[in-house]
Amino acid sequence: MNIEIDIGNTNLKCGIFCPKGRDEHKTLRLPTGRLRLGKNFLRELLHWTTMDVHSTPITWRIAPTGSFPWQELKAEILKIRPHDKFKIVARKNIPLKIDVDSPQKVGIDRLLAAFASVKTYGNAPMLIVDAGSAITVDVVQNQTFCGGAILPGLTALSETYPKISEKLPLVPLLPISESSYPGKNTKDAIQCGLHWGTIGAIRQFYEMFSSQKKDIRLVLTGGDADYLLPGLAHVIPSQRIEYNEFLVLEGIRQCFNEHEK
Repeated sequence: MNIEIDIGNTNLKCGIFCPKGRDEHKTLRLPTGRLRLGKNFLRELLHWTTMDVHSTPITWRIAPTGSFPWQELKAEILKIRPHDKFKIVARKNIPLKIDVDSPQKVGIDRLLAAFASVKTYGNAPMLIVDAGSAITVDVVQNQTFCGGAILPGLTALSETYPKISEKLPLVPLLPISESSYPGKNTKDAIQCGLHWGTIGAIRQFYEMFSSQKKDIRLVLTGGDADYLLPGLAHVIPSQRIEYNEFLVLEGIRQCFNEHEK
C-alpha cells in the first residue's frame, strides 16, 4: 500500500487513493518550535495508516514541500515500522514542462499542483491558487508551468496587523459576506481587508490572464481554500472554479504512477 505525504510548513497532509473505493485523507498540524515529533502526533498518524486493513508494509511517497525535515519523520516511523519503505519526490521526477528563469528553484508543491491539474484538465489554460502558509497564483498553459505570483498567506497577513500598531488586534479568519464592507469597527475592517483584499488580488491575476486566454479554469487548493471559495465565486464565474483540497497529494500519486508504468 502507498501513502502520499505532503509535508508543508504548517500541516502534514496524508492520502490513500483507492481505485475501487473511497479515497482517504487526513490533515495533521505539524509541531512548532522544537523539531522533534511528539508521540501524540506519530500515534495519530500511524493509527490512521495502520488499521487492520493496512497492516502490511507501507510505502511512504513523500513530497517535502515546506521547511519541516522529512528525514525526522522517516526516522521516527522506522522506529515503529522498520519494514516500511520511503520514496521522496524531487523536481526532476515531475514530468512537467517548466518555463521560468530558474526551474530548479520552483517549489515542489507548486509543480505538483500544476502536474495534477494538467493530468486532470489536460490542455486547458489554468490559474492554480494554493492558499496555504503563502498563497501562490500560478499560470499553466499548453501543459507548461509558466510561473506566477506569491502572496502572503492569510494567517501570516493577519499577524502583521499588531506589528503595525498596538491598536490593531490579531483577528481570527471568519467567513464574511459581501455586505461586510465597509467594516464598522476595527476588527471587522481588518477581516474585510484580509478577505476581500486577497480575493481582489486573485481576481486581478485571473483577469490579466483571461485577457490573453479564453475559457480559463481557476483551480483552488490549500488549507485556506475553503475560506476563499465563497468570495471567489462572487467575482469569478463559479463554473470556472475547481476546488481540490488535496491537489498536491494527487500530484504525488500521479507523479509516481508515471514513473512506475
